[in-house]
Amino acid sequence: MSGHELRLESRSPVPLISGSDLTESSMDQLKNACEEYKSLSRRKFLGVSAATIAATTLPIWAPKIAFAQGSSVKDTLILIYLRGGADGLSLCVPHGDSNYYSLRPTISVPQPSSGSLSKAIDLDGFWGLPQSLSGWKEIFDNDHLGIIPAVGRQNWSRSHFQAQTFMELDTDSVYNGGWLARHLASSPPTNANAALRAFTYSAITPLALAGAPQIIATELPESYGLTGKLQNEAEVLDTISRMYSRVRDETRALVRDARRTVAAFDAVGFDSYAPAGGVDYGSSKLGKGMKSVAAMIKADIGLEVAQLDKVGWDTHANQGTINGGMREMMDEVGAALTAFYRDMMASGKTNWTAIVVSEFGRQVKENGSAGTDHGTGGVMFTMGPNVTGGFHGTWPGLAPENLFEGVDVMPTVDDRDVLADLLQCRLHNGNMDFVFPSRGVPTQPQGFFKAA
Repeated sequence: MSGHELRLESRSPVPLISGSDLTESSMDQLKNACEEYKSLSRRKFLGVSAATIAATTLPIWAPKIAFAQGSSVKDTLILIYLRGGADGLSLCVPHGDSNYYSLRPTISVPQPSSGSLSKAIDLDGFWGLPQSLSGWKEIFDNDHLGIIPAVGRQNWSRSHFQAQTFMELDTDSVYNGGWLARHLASSPPTNANAALRAFTYSAITPLALAGAPQIIATELPESYGLTGKLQNEAEVLDTISRMYSRVRDETRALVRDARRTVAAFDAVGFDSYAPAGGVDYGSSKLGKGMKSVAAMIKADIGLEVAQLDKVGWDTHANQGTINGGMREMMDEVGAALTAFYRDMMASGKTNWTAIVVSEFGRQVKENGSAGTDHGTGGVMFTMGPNVTGGFHGTWPGLAPENLFEGVDVMPTVDDRDVLADLLQCRLHNGNMDFVFPSRGVPTQPQGFFKAA
């Protein structure tokens, strides 16, 4: 091989950071974050090298699993993680609760009846969306948007690192894999011949997918392949495949699937992908990621799980809900998911479900720096033609006596219950004790999703 080092990766190098690269704009968003979040982001705590954890057979920690019987057709899950503790009261506005405005005199989203250009978009007379998520109003009206306010756990941690780690692993050790990895390990593939089952639009693999079988982590799927100065990449890949064809350990399957993944990505045609209905994903990083996921779903390459991260939600000072940092982040999330929804629906693709989560919410009362501090209850969104639209759970209210520890939204829905419902109703996986060992999750559908 002429002395060249050959590695499978995106042909253009990408800086690594918490599942995302730290661009100039994201660095600016981090300036008001707490020291823990800045440190966590810079040290890449959330990622595990894809080359280190990738496996093409069931991980060694996986017990014998009874696969669910019945249809093998299941949704592709798209998980969007808002890292940093996103403020649920800005993403989903309780404009009908007067305490919201008295506790947030400068950072609240104005009432729908106000004359402000930034007024909340009313959904049901009590709840509303910020203008940044205006495209989601049509999704809500189509009953394709589920909203779970006051989601979280009362035995939670206000530490980003601890909260994110436990949320993604749901176990005491990374060696037990992430919850999404355990889902894939305990569920038969949708397509037995697929080259990959999971994809993360990131240079590193998030903990939720640590140990997952057949996973690719890259921010440049359009250029995924061998690095090095090669005149004939296909010939080199064929040669490597032949070299490992007689190997008895799992590297044989790794090489086989790597070769097949390169071929599958080449066939997707990322650069030439044309969204249905003339949809424009824009130029944001999240928009590009969602566009890549849409291309893979439409190409039917067997994708079952995709994870994308949006960092920067640790808004301790100058939160900027109306005009500022949080408004810009909500703009990006709103536009990217609206484009994806319209693209999928225009193309007739219905076997997909998107979930938007964060590790925790923010405190209800704004602080002296026009920001919010680490909280507990947040908000979770479900999106797609197979979700049960509307609001779920019990809203505790923002009166002082109803706040958790006197400062937070009281969590009334555990995020694991929502995810367990997704696994059972849409992903045909009933191995709840294995996927979520820390929680005795319900084994019967809870109504967050339509049963397949």
